[in-house]
Amino acid sequence: MNLVYLNGSYLTLEKARLPITDRGFTYGDGVFTTLKVSEGKPLFLEKHLTRLARDAAAVRLTVVPIGEIKAACIGLVSRLGMQSGVLKAVLTRGAGGRGLSTKNASGSTILVSASALPRPRPCLRAVTVPDERGTLAAHKTLNYLPNVLALRRAEEAGRDEAIFVRDGFLLEATISNLVGVVDGRLLTPPLGGRVLGGVIREVLLEEHVVFEGDLPAGTSGPLYCVNSVRGVETVVELDDRPVPTDPEPQDLLGEIITRRTRLGGFL
Repeated sequence: MNLVYLNGSYLTLEKARLPITDRGFTYGDGVFTTLKVSEGKPLFLEKHLTRLARDAAAVRLTVVPIGEIKAACIGLVSRLGMQSGVLKAVLTRGAGGRGLSTKNASGSTILVSASALPRPRPCLRAVTVPDERGTLAAHKTLNYLPNVLALRRAEEAGRDEAIFVRDGFLLEATISNLVGVVDGRLLTPPLGGRVLGGVIREVLLEEHVVFEGDLPAGTSGPLYCVNSVRGVETVVELDDRPVPTDPEPQDLLGEIITRRTRLGGFL
């Protein structure tokens, strides 16, 4: 997939260049979204772009060319003849001089790239990590180092995933929202300014099968990670404690995602 969209042009990876003063590189000053391509369609594209605009507004990015980003996503899929894979759309404040001030930023940088689907992770062994990320965790910004370090901590312990916990409740995994079974109901943690509002999470709530509710850190019910690219993944161990599994809720979540995808993935 040797093609990207960068600031108005489709370029090979070898020819795509960003200035070393781009604020996305120097300060993490930008936002992004990642979405799945299936049967030649960028799935839930409108929802992803709506969230991207919301996240951009949260970090005071005043120029948000959503129409261009949408066209770039569709155009890249078309030019690559892409039937399945992953798109990543990045929006930064552009190039700027030294220092934190945004006054001299040149304007937006738009980058859309494509990659293959990741290998599936059918069963996850996870560790909990204290959530010290602050309110930016509610937005998909380029400041992802806390998530990177949390996953590294899990991998150093020989585990697959890390789950953030605060005040005795599970919040989310490093790249996924959580859905757990509590008293027979499928619950996902409320956003509360600390949880990223994922697109698949939104879809499941719209179907009135999953509801917002707290997930205790010591939950004794089945637990799932849900993500636009990876779908539904089952957590089988949390902090060296086995987590009960049940294929029925997992199948239900998977069926909802599949059905909404078959509707075109744009809803």
